[in-house]
Amino acid sequence: MAAHPSARLAAAGINAAALALCTLLALLAAPALDQRLLDAQFALNRAWFPQPVQTDVVLVGIDEAFLDTVEEPLTLSHRYLAAFLDATSEAGARVIALDLVLPEKRFDTLISAHEPDFDFHRTLLAGLMRTLPRSKLVLAKVWDTERSHYRDIQLDYAAVLNTQQDGVQALASALFCSDDDTRIRRYPDPGWNCLPDRSPYTLSSEISAAMGKRQQWSGLINYQIGPAFRYLPLQEVLRLAERGGKEQLRAMFAGKAVLVGTVQDDTDLLNLPAAIAAWREGRRLPGVLVHAQAVRSMLNQGLIQPLGPAWAWGMAAAGALFWFHAAVARKVLLAMLASAALLAASNILLRQGLWIAPSAMLASLWLAVLSRSADQGWRNFSEKQRLRRTFSGYVSPQVMQQIVEGGVDARKQGAKVEVCVLFSDIRNFTSMSELLPAEQVVALLNRYFGRITSMVHKHGGTVDKFIGDGMMAFFGAPNELPSPEKAALEAARDMLAELAQLNAELRAEGKAELAMGIGLHSGPAVIGYIGSSHRHEYTAIGDTVNVASRLEGLCKQLGYPIICSGAVAERLGPDGAAMLSPLGEHGLKGHSAVPVYGWDPQAAGA
Repeated sequence: MAAHPSARLAAAGINAAALALCTLLALLAAPALDQRLLDAQFALNRAWFPQPVQTDVVLVGIDEAFLDTVEEPLTLSHRYLAAFLDATSEAGARVIALDLVLPEKRFDTLISAHEPDFDFHRTLLAGLMRTLPRSKLVLAKVWDTERSHYRDIQLDYAAVLNTQQDGVQALASALFCSDDDTRIRRYPDPGWNCLPDRSPYTLSSEISAAMGKRQQWSGLINYQIGPAFRYLPLQEVLRLAERGGKEQLRAMFAGKAVLVGTVQDDTDLLNLPAAIAAWREGRRLPGVLVHAQAVRSMLNQGLIQPLGPAWAWGMAAAGALFWFHAAVARKVLLAMLASAALLAASNILLRQGLWIAPSAMLASLWLAVLSRSADQGWRNFSEKQRLRRTFSGYVSPQVMQQIVEGGVDARKQGAKVEVCVLFSDIRNFTSMSELLPAEQVVALLNRYFGRITSMVHKHGGTVDKFIGDGMMAFFGAPNELPSPEKAALEAARDMLAELAQLNAELRAEGKAELAMGIGLHSGPAVIGYIGSSHRHEYTAIGDTVNVASRLEGLCKQLGYPIICSGAVAERLGPDGAAMLSPLGEHGLKGHSAVPVYGWDPQAAGA
């Protein structure tokens, strides 16, 4: 039967609302999920799919050991920086980057206790001047939150650095912007609008530019490429320079990008999405490593390019389509396969430098699957409750329980069972119904069947079907009974008693009374679901059913309201058979003669 247009519109509205809700919720949850997933994929690829790099960064670290060997604080390490710049530039470093902030003052008034004539300012200035003809220099600048601008460096230093040519910014921002979970994944391009002055120049971009890779960078830092970083201690580089180890220094630095920064355990630590330090565990690492990994990304595969928001919307909407199709088990299997395929594809593309954030689709997919499964489960539960309320009016509570528990299964083949079949019919109802309006006929039948079916259920019987004003029931299936024949006869007697009460009510209402005939026969019958795959019913078929139907037809002829076969009388035993009157053998239409017995409430003293 076709659905009513209003029902189709309501269903379409529910489906549209479900799709929209799954998509919206997935998009809200996706960013946090994608961050965790991206970190997991970085870790997975570093462990199982290592990607070497062609051009790497040489990391020189200022560690606790260096600070323990010098007398001056780090801000006054002018002589060591100058010596380092001389050594690395002379060794052929292509670019030297300092993740350090140069002083704002000359410190002319400071005097070294061991070298009274030592000039801090001139020493560093001379080192800068000797370096620039040989190597590019890039120095970090940091933001002064109190003054709302980048901190200035001493004018002489700035003047020397401004002589650098070839479009490399000597002073570049060392700032990074973190995601809402404080981890640094994305390169701070101007479009992100996270840097104070939206500067396009960063320490990483200018190192890359000095190495011949100048472009407008945008995307995610590629934390999956290259091995874990190891650093050269600054003091070892200075010792090699003092000992004249020029060949060793050239092997370390010639043609390479050199990055200097602090690697102390408690200084300038940032949260990274991957463990990229070889000398310490965890992901809270010195900030110089972020610059190093960003430069490594730029000089090799480039930054990872994430797909835009439109893709996230599209993928979330595509995942929400799993709301459709009602087969839960199949849908869950498909959802698992789709999730695995999406994660695999995302990881493969990530290794190629493209990030397809899968969480929007995964979240909407599983939201759709689980919500639809919950909705379907609730509908099934409601439908079962509705069927229980409806079906319980036609079968006994025992049968209903077996149906609910799966004892009656439409997939099982029919089985031959010994049952007692009951047929009942209202006498002369056809002629009576011709005199009544259809509504009154239906109301009277419902009233009548409501009284007599309760008696069948009371004695453990199963109502098979209603045939006009007749009814077929059987006893002994699907629930077993100690004596189906006794239960059937007692039910038939109670049906007559109920009919007597109904007739009393009809007389009081001035309506015609009803007369009923009941036929009982016992024997084997095939019990099960009969019909097509589209329409079937739980019923009994066989000769036992046919005989019971023919016996009911003898009631009017023999003048007894209940007619039983000899098989019923025999199985009732002597006590039960004593209540019955033997009526001899009678021929049945389409069947050989059978012995019959009658039961009359008046003769039985009922």
